[in-house]
Amino acid sequence: MKYASFALFMSALALGATVAACGSDEAPAAGEEVESTVHTGATASTSAGVGGGASSATTGAGGQGGEGGNVPMNNGFPAAWPDGTACGAEADVFVWEYDPDTFILRQSLCTHYEGPFFYLLFGDDKALLEDTGTGDVDLAQTVLGLVANWLEKKGKSSIELVVSHSHGHGDHVGGDSQFAGLAGVTVVGKSASSVQDFFGLPAWPDGTASYDLGGRVLDVIPIPGHQSAHVALYDRRQRLLLTGDTLYPGRLYVEDWSAYAASVARLRAFVEAGNPMDWALGTHIEMKASGGDFALGSDQHPSEHALQLGPSILTELADACEAMGNSPVYEEHADFIIYPL
Repeated sequence: MKYASFALFMSALALGATVAACGSDEAPAAGEEVESTVHTGATASTSAGVGGGASSATTGAGGQGGEGGNVPMNNGFPAAWPDGTACGAEADVFVWEYDPDTFILRQSLCTHYEGPFFYLLFGDDKALLEDTGTGDVDLAQTVLGLVANWLEKKGKSSIELVVSHSHGHGDHVGGDSQFAGLAGVTVVGKSASSVQDFFGLPAWPDGTASYDLGGRVLDVIPIPGHQSAHVALYDRRQRLLLTGDTLYPGRLYVEDWSAYAASVARLRAFVEAGNPMDWALGTHIEMKASGGDFALGSDQHPSEHALQLGPSILTELADACEAMGNSPVYEEHADFIIYPL
């Protein structure tokens, strides 16, 4: 389903979602209110990532790089994300431009202690938003503004927006109603069967499916265990593995241990099969940079851990799950905490 850029611009402006680039010399037109700011780092082939080394724009053996080629340059990651310590000054949704087609968003901890992250990925024909948060912020305002701004920069008249989910828990689907019924927007269902049908997954949870945004292919990998409809997305272009609540710097709550351990093993096998990962990006930060986690329900995270986790962390998690066998236990690591329920 397509929609005219004029309609999209009008929707975005009606929501007050005009977006300005941080440091831009371009002022908004008279009467336009700037509600969101896109933050970027200096574009470079190698950008430092706090707590996770460097984000390298090189091609590794077996790398996809989109459909085969060099990994595009990116802006790396911010030195720190808004951490809930400046309520009143923090935007409800912080936007980071990883590259011109990739945006990382975080819901402010001032609006909900979960502080979830969202990912907006653009291809030539479609854009995909992963997750909609708790529903306590107007995420649609920010997303529509980003889409309108992207269309203007690209000189395009239309693009389809797909809203999917890492999994079906409330802090990741709470904003779905903001997108439901909008022209040109498809909201994927929250059940495993809905996810399987939409992406064409062959036999849940085995196998993977590819989803083409137009010159940008995502691999969809079922990873139940934290929740029954959980999936990971692998972005071939930027070699990012979006791991939802299965792997992030925090408490990895496990509802179904056998399914979770198999899913983590499946993720490791996928990467080792020739799908190189620069970073695993989850949907929360719950740990301190110095180690240990913030108290459950804490809405302030001073000096928190970096979001991005390198390939070795996925290996470490897979090894830990394998070592536990059929007897999972609480186990704290420097970059994650295994937390069986």
